[in-house]
Formats: sequence, C-alpha cells, structure tokens
Amino acid sequence: MSSLHKSRIADFQDVLKEPSIALEKLRELSFSGIPCEGGLRCLCWKILLNYLPLERASWTSILAKQRELYSQFLREMIIQPGIAKANMGVSREDVTFEDHPLNPSPDSRWNTYFKDNEVLLQIDKDVRRLCPDISFFQRATEYPCLLILDPQNEFETLRKRVEQTTLKSQTVARNRSGVTNQEQNIKPQFFAFRWLTLLLSQEFLLPDVIRIWDSLFADDNRFDFLLLVCCAMLILIREQLLEGDFTVNMRLLQDYPITDVCQILQKAKELQDSK
Repeated sequence: MSSLHKSRIADFQDVLKEPSIALEKLRELSFSGIPCEGGLRCLCWKILLNYLPLERASWTSILAKQRELYSQFLREMIIQPGIAKANMGVSREDVTFEDHPLNPSPDSRWNTYFKDNEVLLQIDKDVRRLCPDISFFQRATEYPCLLILDPQNEFETLRKRVEQTTLKSQTVARNRSGVTNQEQNIKPQFFAFRWLTLLLSQEFLLPDVIRIWDSLFADDNRFDFLLLVCCAMLILIREQLLEGDFTVNMRLLQDYPITDVCQILQKAKELQDSK
C-alpha cells in the first residue's frame, strides 16, 4: 500500500470520526474515489445516499429503524393481500365483496398489489442483469426477513411472482428500425437506456463501475452528473463514431471500447465545470 493511499484512508477516517460529519468534505474526498479498506466505502455510500444521518450518535438507532422499515416494506409490498400467518404477528386481510383481486378501483389494495408487481418485476430483471456471474449477487442478505424465509410459509414471494408472471413484449419490425444504407439513425434509446437505467453497470468491469458510482454518489446532482458521464463517453469516441457505419457504431456503443474510467470521469468533470 502506497503512502498516498494510506494518506487518503487517513483523510476519510478523520472526516468519519467527527461527531457530526462534514458532508461537503466527504463529498470532495469521495468524488476522487473511496478506499475499500475497513468498510470505508460502505459507510460513505450510506451517508452520501442519506441512509445514515450526519450525526454519528444516532447511527445505531437509525440502522435498527431502517431494518424494521425494510421488514415493513416486505409486508406491504411483497406479501400478497389476503394471505398471512396469524402466528407471525401479521393481521389477516380476507378477500371481501368490496375488495377482491378483480376490483378495478384505484383504492383497492389488490389493484395496488398488481401494479407493484410490474415495478418489482423490473427490479428483479435489473438485479439479475447486474453481473450475474459474480457470487456477490447470489448471496443472501445478512439481514433477511423471517416472514419470507420460512419455506413453509404461505406468502407469495417476489420470485414466485416472477415465475408466474407472463411477460409481453412488442415485436419491432426491422423495416421500422429507422436505419438505411444512406443515413444513420442511431437513437439514444438504442444504447443510452441501458447506460442510464443500470448506472453503467453493464459497460465496465465491476471495480470500475464501483469507482464511477463513488463519483456519482458524491455529486449533489448525481443524476445530472450521470448524464455528463454518458456525454463524456460519446465525446471520447467521437472520431470513431464519425468514421463508422451503423453496424460498427452500434457495436462501439453497446460494447464500449474505453476501459480507463478515470479518463471518462475527468472529461465529465470538465463538462460540469464548463457549464
């Protein structure tokens, strides 16, 4: 470990040991990358994402409250209405004439449940896409909810929902793709949708993705900065895009050639400073 790296670790530790965290200082340090030693990145992300408050004294109680809130969300969103176990301390809500699975009313809990399915299904798909070959994404959480861990329970879990949900996709005809031999029509949704929705996690190796996220989370307008990162990616391969045809350019955009994320972040910072 270099002396410079040791110095950066010490800088983070000095900021994090204060009774009240200096957020701007933490953002400034984190923007250039957070050391992974000693759980520093985990703790910094929690603070930068407002999961933990700036006052250290309240961290223990806040963590306990957040985990209880997580369990509550599971009860409300994952557990199907009308199914519950009395011995688990969850009140049973029976299907009634007023509220039932076919009730179209916007106030129906069943209607809300089915809409939640669509959101949860998309979350499940995104998680599966995020580096599925890495064991981290297959490991169980250290804070599981006992309500859904019991194999004998009657709750319909998200996995069961996904297995039972039929996905409908719209087929796009090739003659409507907007591409001709004379003119390129590379629309942002052909590549930028994946860049933005998955926070670039499919474009780089996981250590590089985490490094990008350090800067994204440290920026006060993190999603604006994400757009600048995407613009920087395009600028850095501008000459190649101008020379290539549609097929070559789509390959470039869907298999991004530059692996030095620091170069991309530096260009994005230049764009931000020039605004």
